[in-house]
Amino acid sequence: MKTDARLLWRCAAVAGIVVMLALGLGRWRASPERAFVPRPISRELSDLGVACVASGEVTPPVSELSEADLAAIVEIVARLVGTYERTDFESFLALRAGDLEDVARRRADDLESLRGLARELRVPEEELDRDWIGVLASFWAAYYEGSPVAHFLPEEARIELHSDGLGGRSLESWADSFEVLRQRVPGPSIQHELVVPHRRAIERIAADSAPLRWIDLELGFETRAGTHARLVTRFVRDGILREWYLHAAATVYTEGDRSERHLIL
Repeated sequence: MKTDARLLWRCAAVAGIVVMLALGLGRWRASPERAFVPRPISRELSDLGVACVASGEVTPPVSELSEADLAAIVEIVARLVGTYERTDFESFLALRAGDLEDVARRRADDLESLRGLARELRVPEEELDRDWIGVLASFWAAYYEGSPVAHFLPEEARIELHSDGLGGRSLESWADSFEVLRQRVPGPSIQHELVVPHRRAIERIAADSAPLRWIDLELGFETRAGTHARLVTRFVRDGILREWYLHAAATVYTEGDRSERHLIL
């Protein structure tokens, strides 16, 4: 449902909290002497996150969300806006901070393929003698000559927080429900292979978490070419690690050519 104007003060209060705190999206420590801790979200991005919550459709209503859940939603939206409207690689990492520590090991078999893609974009060889995140950073900078998103459309946000678990469904049926979500808006689409997958399998998370909780989040946006598209994501709460992580993502192109630079997820 649309957020009542009376509740905007609550969203604004949460925005202030998000600016000051890191709210459960994790941190990266690759070695004792090297750590990744996301910078606090800027007030501007936090306000954009609030705008999506205030102008879009939120289920359950904002008035029924806990402060922690509302803050997590605002932060996730703000980080997504920063990542793709501002092409901010640090925002991209912040959404995956807890999974950065051993991603080089988990993606070792794919590293040479990523280097090959970077070479196609004429990334210098000296920048390819790095681990997965280092090469990805160089590829990101070369791939995005400009922002892939001209601007997000807050009024088209659709946010659904699910807290009741699987409800007797199998994990396969639950996974299929994301496909249904993706097809809610017609148009050609890309089901993204996540470049930084979560470090724990969904089977373990579902077994550990009672009940399983997730956020289905859709954001409408305009590309640089002026065409319309939607980012469809599913974030899952890992109860053991106490963090939200990106579990699945798709881009639906509702009009026009999809030959723009695609979103890296």
